[in-house]
Amino acid sequence: MRKILLPLLLLSVGLYSCKKEKEDLSEIAKGNQFFPTEIGKYIVYDYDSTIWNDQLGVPLPYKGQLRYTVVDTFRDAAGRLSYRINVERRKNDTDPYMPNDVLSVTPTENRVELMQRGLTFIKMVFPVASSPSWNGNALIALGDKDNAEYDNDKWKYTYANFDNEFDPGNNLYEHTVTVNQIDDQLNDPDVDSTAYAYRNYSQEVYAYNVGLVYRERIYWEFQPKVGGSGGSGFKKGYSVVLRAVENN
Repeated sequence: MRKILLPLLLLSVGLYSCKKEKEDLSEIAKGNQFFPTEIGKYIVYDYDSTIWNDQLGVPLPYKGQLRYTVVDTFRDAAGRLSYRINVERRKNDTDPYMPNDVLSVTPTENRVELMQRGLTFIKMVFPVASSPSWNGNALIALGDKDNAEYDNDKWKYTYANFDNEFDPGNNLYEHTVTVNQIDDQLNDPDVDSTAYAYRNYSQEVYAYNVGLVYRERIYWEFQPKVGGSGGSGFKKGYSVVLRAVENN
């Protein structure tokens, strides 16, 4: 279902002015409506993911749909108003949705925190147009091998392409902002299979009054067989791309 995000205000050509355009842009730049949390709001994504299994030695592809729905509110340990988001999954658009995950989102005046599977991310800080870079993983405990993908000093969240149009695949969203999070790589096993390699990449795009409309995440490691490393000679990790296809 094609949905196009409309401008904040529809103005007649005769009344349109540069001053009004600046005021509207300033309202968008506040940023809080890039991550709306009203009860009942939902977004449906097509997902395309790959699991690299170093034991099997083959990539395992997965495709389907995910639906994120804001279903309830609660107070977190600090007494802040938070929102529960149910995540449901299905293989295609003719199957029924099945429960997949539960997230919580805590919006404040100057940022948005999202907790998923025990990890809390600072997804956005406000205002979006003038905010410097920030440590979006500051609330994640490092030193745990289960969190190794976040134990990298190249993680630095920064905004780009503020108020640009963006099409994740078949929808055009007019007011968006990109959050670049990490883009790090060492070696390439397709070029040199004798050297240790890794890839760590993460980017998200948010649309005004909609929320997250695109996400790309890649994380894998490669341990070579040669040189006494004891590696498998295959990648171990995952990649996932989410593309918004429907929202209310």
